[in-house]
Amino acid sequence: MNEIALAIRVLLALVFLTAALGKIRHRLAFQGVVANYRLMPEIAVPAFALLLPLVEAAVAGALLFAPPSWPEVSAAILLVVFAAAMAINIWRGRRHIDCGCFQSALKQTLSWTLVARNAGLALVLAVPAAVPEGALSESGAVEALLISTVLFVLLQSMNILWSVVPAWRLRGALPTGAKK
Repeated sequence: MNEIALAIRVLLALVFLTAALGKIRHRLAFQGVVANYRLMPEIAVPAFALLLPLVEAAVAGALLFAPPSWPEVSAAILLVVFAAAMAINIWRGRRHIDCGCFQSALKQTLSWTLVARNAGLALVLAVPAAVPEGALSESGAVEALLISTVLFVLLQSMNILWSVVPAWRLRGALPTGAKK
């Protein structure tokens, strides 16, 4: 069970670290994304857009190096807040805005799939938070790192698909043989 807990911690650390780096790299675009959510006063947007990636990077580091429980709880809270912000905008009919999750070249418009992804990742964090800290064998640690790497690649692949499919639909240019 410690292998699974470590795999989940590393997976979520990678998710938060890539999200933070993307937001830092595209900080002005990310500030626009935050403003598009229309959930805070405009005066607070620049500070929030600057601080959020730092918080995400700190949570990533804590997931890797801090003792269990508080890093998982912090990460889960962030994921639930992100899911709630997306859900509020979807309910408002504002699906067209970029979620701001990773700030890659492919933008992800808001969808219930992204809300579910964040809620699911938050729930998964209960596993490492509940597992008592224990020693891992070297092979167990390697196994956990391999599992987390594969899961991260799968998650990133799904993120790309979630970005590409809506773009095809918007342009009416689904690839040959694809069903609408």
